[in-house]
Amino acid sequence: MSDEKKPADAAPPAEGAAAAPAAPAAKGGKKKSLVLGGGLVGLIALAWVLALVAVPAGPQVHHEEEHHVAGPFMADISPSAGFQVNLSGDGGKHYLSLKLNVEVDAYEEAYATARTKDPLHQAKLTDAVLRTASQKTKGELDSAVGREVFRDELRVALDPVLFPVHVGNDKSAEGTDLQSGLRPGRSIPRSTMRGLFYEKTLSIDATRKAIRLDDGEEVIYQGEETDLFVSDARGKGVYVDVTEIKPEFAGKVRVGTFGRVRNVYFNTFLTQ
Repeated sequence: MSDEKKPADAAPPAEGAAAAPAAPAAKGGKKKSLVLGGGLVGLIALAWVLALVAVPAGPQVHHEEEHHVAGPFMADISPSAGFQVNLSGDGGKHYLSLKLNVEVDAYEEAYATARTKDPLHQAKLTDAVLRTASQKTKGELDSAVGREVFRDELRVALDPVLFPVHVGNDKSAEGTDLQSGLRPGRSIPRSTMRGLFYEKTLSIDATRKAIRLDDGEEVIYQGEETDLFVSDARGKGVYVDVTEIKPEFAGKVRVGTFGRVRNVYFNTFLTQ
């Protein structure tokens, strides 16, 4: 017999009853903690995945504003009385009376129309028409083929007047590029490169005194040239003034026109 006494509050289990599992509360608590911990990890993983989807894979690239030529637009280049031109041959007995409209493409319609209303450019337009027409005879202009040839010759003559070549300066064809100091040359109206301003560039390395148009050959200058001709790989080029180029400048300068003349239309056409 054992003299050990059981605690007073400990009652023997009922006959046939199963023994209670040891520390059930502790096991239940651990399981609950595991479930909560797994849910938190899942939420963090989901947030990470969503963050990867929402954020771009690489740095955002800033795209320069795009410029597109629009049109066609119509511009009336004739003075109110039209053009009166003495024709070639027959002792100057014959003359041509005509009024013209031109069809143009341009970055902005107002660019061409503003030049037709400016007195200086109107004088240049009139001079281009008179110079071209005065070389024609009445016989040439009275034939259908001759008129079409004349129409295209007018287009070529009027194009550099309505759309002169800009050198860096997008506001004025006569202005200087403020960043580089490059200026249009004295013979800029005779430039054979007629590309659009936002498509053509002059590359300048002022420390080496080198300049290049697009993919053309590099030209080395002395720094005193006011009418330097620089051409692309096709031989089409522009005249520039390099006397004010900033000594430390190295970069690109836009060069070209702000539009082009597509066609010339005769409003009135009379030979006499």
